[in-house]
Amino acid sequence: MRALAFRRSEGLVLEERSQPHAGAGEAVVRVEACSICGTDLRIASGAHRAYANADGRVPGHEVVGVVVEAGDGAAVGEGDRVFVAPNYGCGRCRYCLRGDVNLCETPRAIGITEDGAFAEYVFLPAELVAQGNLLACRDGFDAGTVALAEPLACALRGSRACRIGEGDTVVVFGAGPIGLFHVALARVAGAAEIRVCEPNVVRRDRSLAWGATAGYADAAEVPDGADAVIVAAPVPAAQQRALELAASGGRVNFFAGLARDRSRVELDTNLIHYKELVVTGTTASTNDECRAALDLIFDGLVDTASLIDARFDLSSAREAFELAGSGRALKVVIEP
Repeated sequence: MRALAFRRSEGLVLEERSQPHAGAGEAVVRVEACSICGTDLRIASGAHRAYANADGRVPGHEVVGVVVEAGDGAAVGEGDRVFVAPNYGCGRCRYCLRGDVNLCETPRAIGITEDGAFAEYVFLPAELVAQGNLLACRDGFDAGTVALAEPLACALRGSRACRIGEGDTVVVFGAGPIGLFHVALARVAGAAEIRVCEPNVVRRDRSLAWGATAGYADAAEVPDGADAVIVAAPVPAAQQRALELAASGGRVNFFAGLARDRSRVELDTNLIHYKELVVTGTTASTNDECRAALDLIFDGLVDTASLIDARFDLSSAREAFELAGSGRALKVVIEP
């Protein structure tokens, strides 16, 4: 089979490999679609810490495909079309036991700590299969469209932390794919005002088409008094501004992680104290959020298809990654 592997000296390289096979409790999925995200771009550049000693590992964690092999005891059948929730854990630590597998003390994820789905086939370990990470797809849905349930699930975790409700005013920093998902989720939750701060005029206008009620190029222009503020852009100044924009009793979510060399931000903590703000951070997602994200797509509440600007096969992976990293496309999908 063909697989896109990370090589420290070359970046991502298309290689020929033996097709994996499933043992007891394991599964092998023929990949129909795997979309590129910011994590994959960091991997390709050699900047992702999980790939520091991962020569030869295959990235790709936003995946839909068809089960071609299911080992004895695997709770899935050959021929099943599935979305693969990528995160799984030890199942024993306090975080796994309370349902926060994304916070596991020894976290694992396909495409991150294990070989992923930028390949014709992806091998799924027994632990992942046993934890229920293979989620059924409804008939009639495009694979690339469903693969975007993974980033939508991550956005859903952040949105839930903000407890957005009917009539709320919401501010979203950033109108990339994640920012647009936050706009859509706020709309589904019944927010009355959804204000987006995004310097790129094309993306800002796109947020209006997705349900934002106002768009701003400069954070200084955004009115204050928001019930929820979501920072979906890796910009330290946006985290500072978020506390200023939040109304008393407001909820703030630092969704986007910052670069390791600029992750220390000076915040006015008196704003948190005197306005009684709730400030949260969220990372990755759980199977529960992946299931909820799939339902949002299948029920037509979030239009992930409109985010896909280009599709490539594995032989054109270099062009796919160049476009994904250029800022000219929101989501790029590889269809092996």
